Parts: sequence; C-alpha cells; structure tokens
Amino acid sequence: MNAKQTWLQSHAETLTQNMVGLMIGFIILKCFGLTASESVQLQAVIFATSYLRSYLIRRFFNRFVGAKS
Repeated sequence: MNAKQTWLQSHAETLTQNMVGLMIGFIILKCFGLTASESVQLQAVIFATSYLRSYLIRRFFNRFVGAKS
C-alpha cells in the first residue's frame, strides 16, 4: 500500500506538531523566568527552524524512502 502524504498534508502535520511544541515551550520558558516578549522571540526562531527541518525530512522520506516499496 502506498501511504504517501501530499505536500498539504505534510504542512498540516508539521504545523500541528510545531504549534503544540510552541505551547509547551512557552510554558517551560516562563517557568525559567523569561518574559512573555523574550519567550515569544525565542520561540519564533525555534519554530521556524523546527518547521523547516520537520517538513523537509517528511518530504524526503515520502519521496525517496517510500518510493522503494
């Protein structure tokens, strides 16, 4: 069975995972004493890199690893 994701499904999954991570990260950073502004700035950088990394890895596996089955 071929269970490849479309690019839209990959974006939706990656966005959902990263949004959950943002919420958890915001709470953790607040516990370490960062202000809301500092937390949001740090989370923006983390979000962008995490989103790009997750999406590219997902698409790589869908294209190259899934093609062998």
